[in-house]
Amino acid sequence: SYKTWAAESKVHASTGPHGGNVRTYVNAPLVQSLSDVSPEHPQGAATVKELYSGGMDTIVGYAVMVKVAPVSGAAGEGWYWYERLDQNVYADGTGVGLCSDCHGAGVDNILTPFPLQ
Repeated sequence: SYKTWAAESKVHASTGPHGGNVRTYVNAPLVQSLSDVSPEHPQGAATVKELYSGGMDTIVGYAVMVKVAPVSGAAGEGWYWYERLDQNVYADGTGVGLCSDCHGAGVDNILTPFPLQ
């Protein structure tokens, strides 16, 4: 159902560690929070990043974030993180350091530029 969410207008080269090409979808609670420039996003805020290899047509994985607690915590433990690339799962849980170490630089762990491009 994430395909009904607000999305970046097209697949583009990743500017982060996800590699290849990406397209990010953002659910309505997160869109509202980003629009309001909130310092802490609400529980239920979520993103899905489609991961593409060198091309722009075939999805090879997903990176997902869902805020599962009212407060994010210092190590991102208020966020559920999931990342799968091809058949490899790199993240599946809360407070995953691989994710929160990078995303901690964003406003409440969100690095996606807003408004969506």
